[in-house]
Amino acid sequence: MDLPFSRRGSWLAISWIKASDPTRHVPEGLYLRTVRDRGDYQQLFRIDLPADGGREIRAEASPSIMHLFPGGTKSERSGVVDVCIPTTSSVRFRGRGTLLRLSSIPGPELSYAIPRGEGSWIVNMLGAGLRLMLTPLRGKLHVDAPWQAQGSQPMRFEMHPDIAGEFDIVIEEFAQALTPKRLHPPFEDEAAAVEADFLAFAARHGGEGPFSETADIARYILWSCIVNPEGAITRPTVLATKDRLTGIWSWDHCFTALALCPGDPALAWNQIMTIFDHQDEFGALPDAVFDRRVVQNFTKPPVHGWAIGRMLKLGCLDRAMKEEAYLHLARWTDFWFSYRDYDGDGVPQYDHGNDSGWDNASPFIFRPPLEAPDLATFLILQMDTLAVLADELERSKEAIAWREKSTAFLRLATSHLTRRGRMGFVASGTHEEIPNESLLPYLQLLLGNRLTESTRTSLLKSLEEEGYITQWGIATESTLSQNYSSDGYWLGPIWAPSTFLMVDALFRSGENNLAKEIGSRFLDLVETSGFAENFDAITGAPLRDRAFAWTASTYLILARDISARP
Repeated sequence: MDLPFSRRGSWLAISWIKASDPTRHVPEGLYLRTVRDRGDYQQLFRIDLPADGGREIRAEASPSIMHLFPGGTKSERSGVVDVCIPTTSSVRFRGRGTLLRLSSIPGPELSYAIPRGEGSWIVNMLGAGLRLMLTPLRGKLHVDAPWQAQGSQPMRFEMHPDIAGEFDIVIEEFAQALTPKRLHPPFEDEAAAVEADFLAFAARHGGEGPFSETADIARYILWSCIVNPEGAITRPTVLATKDRLTGIWSWDHCFTALALCPGDPALAWNQIMTIFDHQDEFGALPDAVFDRRVVQNFTKPPVHGWAIGRMLKLGCLDRAMKEEAYLHLARWTDFWFSYRDYDGDGVPQYDHGNDSGWDNASPFIFRPPLEAPDLATFLILQMDTLAVLADELERSKEAIAWREKSTAFLRLATSHLTRRGRMGFVASGTHEEIPNESLLPYLQLLLGNRLTESTRTSLLKSLEEEGYITQWGIATESTLSQNYSSDGYWLGPIWAPSTFLMVDALFRSGENNLAKEIGSRFLDLVETSGFAENFDAITGAPLRDRAFAWTASTYLILARDISARP
């Protein structure tokens, strides 16, 4: 069970947590979780079906219903529990022929369970910051939560069938005040409403396509990763995942926006603005945003001008969006030139690998700050987009100024960073060359024919001959490098964003066949290995998180773009 079970808008999810996962300090099993924050208290209840003494669970799911079978086998004789998330703040379990046990994870001593009346129980989980109400609609709820002065830890809830062998229970989130009880339609009606919501979303975002089955899983990931506004999340937003990395990083959102743009421009724009809502007074963007905190220790690369430029070509932005984009991109661009150019040479630098988005890429083995070809490329493209926006907003003088700045900076960056015929990483201040075999410098191919023909030829020759292209796509570190690692994060594995950027770069450089080949290999990789955070570049094995939104987004974009190319 690689994909969390959730629904659009909800902060609740059900996930299988493996014993090998070092980020969770809980026993292996199936858990009802909240995806708020990133703390140890995301796991609310462990789910067990103790029929016939068995604890193993087999799960099957559609977007609207998860079916759980006790004992690890699908058998009506041993029972089944159906799960639905009918609203963004509730989960419903319906079962027959088995028990349902929900066990809390030991947490702060002030967490507790108290009876509410009519068989319902209120559960206050301090660590997770949640209050829940458990209401049996059918069957009997047995509670083991002995009171201990100020709390009742641990807590265990067992749902027993009625005389007909069936039960039905709903778990609902609430704040301080309990509103009048919601009427609960038949389980099938609630599940049908959820299914209709997903199908409407899927229809807006491509419906059937050349990769329809896998594409539907991609659409499910995007749909289910949406959360409603809460805390620092100011808009309906697609989280990176509802598994481990339950936040938004300040470049992930661009790829999601591009996938959503053709079908739902407003939702796509919310993805862009959910980060720009936290742009600071200096124009900087945060590293990441969670519902309960904004991480400002790092930033992320200025891919936003490139992404918004693509959105403009797709016709996704109305005038109000263009006005917003222009103001935010101008401040974001000025930040880099005003506050990230410590040696004053006119070429901004990264302070850390995290600022590049490629956290541990091989250039950052050396002490930053580093002036980087990809950063220069993104800033050039961002100024190009600002010029286009200024034209469309009738700001002709500003459009001319942005084009002049872009041209001048291209000239400066090229002369300043070029070593052995191409732009490379150099140390800020000393300007010594930083040796590396990362894919990062190849992103300068996004400049297309603005690079000299000799530079393009040199880069393309190295790309094809020096161990970057594999059976499954394009590695983030040369497979021939001494720094290559099969599960090295940005030291080798194939990632969706690096693939998408390189495919676009190759198209811009006139290398259509190679672009389509690498894009197609990535599509095959996802078809084979799912929507992982990244992949072993040699074997194609999925790595890390297995339900990543920007992997799903990139799959949908490439499937659309490659099929449309001659």
